[in-house]
This record gives sequence, C-alpha cells and structure tokens, in this order.
Amino acid sequence: MARSALVPTDAELAIGHLMEEVQSLKEKNREPTPEEKLRDTINHLLGQLGAKITSEDKLRFEGTEFILPASYSGNIPKAIDYLRNLENEAKKQFSFNKTFRYRPYDGAYAFIQVMKQLTGTSGLGVDRVTMFGKEPPEFVSINVSPTETVQVPWGQIAFPTYEATFDVGYTTDEYGFVSHISVTAPRKFRGHIEAIFGLIERYLKENSIYRGKAINGHNLSPEFIDLSRVDERKVVYSQSVLRQLSANVWAPIRYSERFRSQGIPLKRAVLFAGPFGTGKTLGAMLTAKEAVENGWTFIMCRTGKDDPAEVMKTAELYAPAVVVIEDIDVHAGTSTKVEISRLLEMLDGVVNKGNEVIGLFTTNHIEEIQKGALRPGRIDAVIEIDDLDEPGFRKLITLTLGDEWLEDNIDWSAVAKAYEGFKPAFVAEAANRSQRFAMAENGGLPKVANTEDLILAAQSLRPQLELMEGAKEGVVVNTLDDAMRTAVEGVAKRTSMAGRTFHVEPATVLNGGRQ
Repeated sequence: MARSALVPTDAELAIGHLMEEVQSLKEKNREPTPEEKLRDTINHLLGQLGAKITSEDKLRFEGTEFILPASYSGNIPKAIDYLRNLENEAKKQFSFNKTFRYRPYDGAYAFIQVMKQLTGTSGLGVDRVTMFGKEPPEFVSINVSPTETVQVPWGQIAFPTYEATFDVGYTTDEYGFVSHISVTAPRKFRGHIEAIFGLIERYLKENSIYRGKAINGHNLSPEFIDLSRVDERKVVYSQSVLRQLSANVWAPIRYSERFRSQGIPLKRAVLFAGPFGTGKTLGAMLTAKEAVENGWTFIMCRTGKDDPAEVMKTAELYAPAVVVIEDIDVHAGTSTKVEISRLLEMLDGVVNKGNEVIGLFTTNHIEEIQKGALRPGRIDAVIEIDDLDEPGFRKLITLTLGDEWLEDNIDWSAVAKAYEGFKPAFVAEAANRSQRFAMAENGGLPKVANTEDLILAAQSLRPQLELMEGAKEGVVVNTLDDAMRTAVEGVAKRTSMAGRTFHVEPATVLNGGRQ
C-alpha cells in the first residue's frame, strides 16, 4: 500500500500522547505510577522505532526553532495550509495486515502478550454485526502447555491507546493454517503499528508456545503431549536397539551444535520396525523427551487423525524438529505395499529448504516396505526391535512387579527360557499374572512371586501368543459399524475356545484390524 509522505514522526506524537495521559492523571488528583510511566516510555520508544521503520516523513521535530524550507520564504499562509493538510492526513484511517508463519493460536497468544506489555490491557472485544444482529466478542481457550490453558480474545479487539481495532485470526497458505492479524488505525499511528508487528514477530521467534515442545499434528491448534510420565529408566530394549536409537536418532538431537560444526547433516530418515507390543511408541516418547530437553520441536502424527503432509509443514514452521509418523502402513491405506516413498519425498522437500528435520517412521510390517526405499540415502537407518534377552526379561519383570514382590533367588535363566519369544506387552502381562498365581496359592493374601510362579504364568499365556501369531491379518475396517461388529465377533469367537477368555487389543479395531 502506498504511504503518504505528509505524516509527522511518531516520536513527537508519542510525546503528545504522553502529555495527554499525564494531564488526565493530574485531573484525577494523582501522579502516574512507576508502571504507567514505564509503559508510556515504552510507547514513546515504540514511536521512535516506528519512525525509523517508516522514514518517509517530511517533517522533523528537533531543536527549539521553527525552520521552514526556503520555498516558503515570505509565504507563511502557504506553510500554515501545508501543516493543516498534514494534520488532516494524520487523522485518516489506514489498514495494515501481516501474516505470521506460525500456527494461529501461537500468533494470537504472542499478539496479546505484546499488547499487554505496551498498554497494560488485553484490549476491548468488539461486537460483531451479523445478519442476526450483534454478537458479543469472542474468547477462545488455548493450551500453552500440557497442563495450562489461557483465554485469548479472538476476532476484533480495540486498543484506545492507538485508536486502533485489530482483527486477530488466521489465513491459509502453502503451510496450511497460519496466523494473520490486520488493523485499522489513524495514519498518525502508522509507525507504532509497524513496530508492534515487529515486536510480535520477535516474540514468536523467542517465545513461541509450540517451538521446542512436544505436540501432536493438528494443523489448526496442536495439542501438547504430556511427557511427565515418560521414564527413560524403564526402557527395556536389547542393547543393540538402544545403541542404534542413540546413534541414529538421539545423537543428532543431543549434539546438534557439534554436528553442525562438523558439517554432518542433521536430517535423518529412520524406520523403526517391530511387531505390535514391542515398544515402538515408547521409543517415540523417549525421542520426544530428548527433543524437548535439547530445544527441538517434537511432532507426533497420530494414526487416523493427522495428515502426514500437514505434519511435515508444521515441522518446517518449527524446525529444528523431529516428526514421528506411527504405523505408516495404516497411513498408506489399502495398498499391499507401504507407500513410504511419498513420506520420504515430503521430508526431502522440507530439508531441501534448509530446515533441520528428523523423520522417525514406525511400522508393524517391515516386510511390506518397498525395497527401493530401504537403500541408504532414502532410509538412513532401519532399527528393527529384536527379542529381549535374559537381562531384558529380568529388567522388565522387575520393573512391572517391583523388587519387593519377587523372591531373591529367582532362576532368571529358567525364566528367560520360559519367556522366549515374548514381546514386552506379553512379558508385562505374564509378570502381573504370576503375582495373581502367587496370591491364589496364598488364600488371596499378598505374596512374593517365585521362579515357579513366573514360569507358570508364561506357560498359561503362550497359547494366546500362538493364537495371535497364527491369526490372519485383518482388513481395513471402513465404517464404525463394521469395526464394532468385528470386535464383538472376535470376542465371541475367542471366548468359546476351550473355555478360555482372551483379551482383544483395542488396536485391532483402531488400526483397521492390523496389529
């Protein structure tokens, strides 16, 4: 938008505003508080900053003398007309808008924090006029952490200090939903508005509510992931898996500055594979903790809820970032082969723009991954969760029950042999079941589990493992009715087998019948 050159500097206008405020306070028989004086000083400096940004003004205020251009020599009335026109021009309304490449609620929160610092208020909500009459100002609740929610004005907000009405909302561009703020104000406050938008941009860079946090992949209003219950001490993988996670995923996050200084690319595409119940989600949550602790953004693409393409765009906005796309076979739809190539192309597109993004893709069906995608340069590393060894079984059983509920002389070699082939979910169930065996033999009273209890629990659970491994893969469930029918029929079928009752995992339905 073309700007008029006939506009006074905002520094002088800010001084006039300060004098008006002081006079108003004196009329109320009190002096400005230190906070009010500081706020006025900020606004004065803001006007000076705005004047530097919009340096087209022909009028300067300095010194103690009136100095006019030589062209007005002997023609004072003409100079007066010029100043009057300038005054009228300053009162005219102008419009300004800016798009911030942050998610909408991030921009709304930054806007209100900046305006509170400048004016001491959150502004005055403006009634919206609709075909049904006036509607009151709108406030929205936004999450700023896993446990904290705040209310922010949404829509039109008036700030009398600047005689301005801001419209806070969003627009869409190549990144999806992004923050958008427009304003209508007198031209005399142009410099202030320019400076305000600059302060909002700076606040977002330094205090974004999403950057460096763990969030899900919602495009409009991401939700925070609570990592407080993720305990890395309870991780139970084989040493081989832990070493691979550390080298291929966690090291670039932990030592990113060293990687940069050595010219080592931080972009990684890692495939994390293993059958259902082997701890892939736990690995993702451990990665989330590593990311947040080291200033990286962590974004989870939820199966059936988030679009991987939109999640990649969020990662681009909040890089450096780690993107976890769970169950890529489900995201691929009904194709017989997993279309991971599209995900890799999206990741490459983000990285080619200079963004640092790590992609961690999980799958239950590594055998369906296209062979061409597995070569280095496409998939940088494949981490396949292998079976637990004796130390792994011992750690997981101990973590499940606690040392106090296990005899001191457990024969862990015998236990490991009985638990051979068990995935972590089955190990945890068998451990809990061993305690029930122990209590059943003790008249229902609490009793520590011994080697025999642990082995008996494993033997009782193995038929269920064999049933699961021998079961056919389900088909993708198209409707909720189909899903419910499949679940009920599965329960009925299993409960009729040999008088046993079997637990049907919810993932059987949620993941389209796949485990």
